[in-house]
Amino acid sequence: MDYHRKKRVKFTEPNSASKPEAPTKPQPDTQNQNDELNGERPTAAAKQATSGPAANSRVIFSYLDEDDAPIGQSDILNGVAGEPIHFKIPDFSDYYLTAIDNFTATFDSQDQEITLHFARKEGLPVMVYTMDTDTRTILQSVQLLSGKLGKHYSVTAPEIDGYRLTSSAGQTYGNFDNQTHGIVFYYRKSNWRVVQPVTYYVKLTANHQVFGDPGGQALRTGLPANVIIKIFARIDTTDDVSWLNIGGSEWILNANLEPSDLPSYALVADITKTSRNPVRLAGTISFVPGKSIALFDQPYGNQVGSLADGSRVSISATIVDDQDLIWYELADHRIVPQRYLKIDQ
Repeated sequence: MDYHRKKRVKFTEPNSASKPEAPTKPQPDTQNQNDELNGERPTAAAKQATSGPAANSRVIFSYLDEDDAPIGQSDILNGVAGEPIHFKIPDFSDYYLTAIDNFTATFDSQDQEITLHFARKEGLPVMVYTMDTDTRTILQSVQLLSGKLGKHYSVTAPEIDGYRLTSSAGQTYGNFDNQTHGIVFYYRKSNWRVVQPVTYYVKLTANHQVFGDPGGQALRTGLPANVIIKIFARIDTTDDVSWLNIGGSEWILNANLEPSDLPSYALVADITKTSRNPVRLAGTISFVPGKSIALFDQPYGNQVGSLADGSRVSISATIVDDQDLIWYELADHRIVPQRYLKIDQ
């Protein structure tokens, strides 16, 4: 065999943890087995030696990465020309075997050098999220970063039109490893100067439009004067406009209202009666696409949940107050204003 003629055996990245071995048929070695039974662990070179002729050939095994840099100390085996080479490929935990140059299965009359090429395994990904800190909505598609084990990564917050960065969570730099890492960048709308969670009640002194977002589009119906409502958050914008959240994605201007105590039943004095009529209806929540409406425990009562636009519901009763405002009682006894429900025809 002419060992000067370069031969390469190629491998692909393994899908399992099995260790590749040179494709030679194992030969029994009773002498080495006896040595191990006597408490002596023979070296690789000693294992290759036999009781036959003296070793007259040498094989050098070298281990290189993608840049042809060594990733481990070379192994040298001595043997007799024509005899088989018994060799197990070492395990490098962060690498997998890609190719072998000058592969041979037997010792030659001249010294030989076999080169094993390895590539680094892929590390687990780093996932980058961008989130509205106030609404908890995802602003952009999740970014997935990948790289070889040990490779450095560094992440900067993307610029998002109409938003400003407020904070972040997770390690924004490091090395790819065997764990998945998450980074979250939190943003706030650039024209929202102050965002403050609050809990208090106000009485409307004039009719109010209701908006889907601060400064957004007005919804189809509003709120009448003299209604007492609960406020959940206040937002002051950079143009000196103040907005109040009345539950879910519903907002009113912080004007034409006054502070109010919560009576035992959150109605103004002249709204004292309601009538309930059992029905069997079905309908669909009709609000703003991608937004949710607030649900209440009673008309003008406490918020007890929400439903997304487009949700299907069953209606067990209609409730009418003495100002002729209509509410729907759902099958689970939660209450929703009539204006947010489209009844099936």
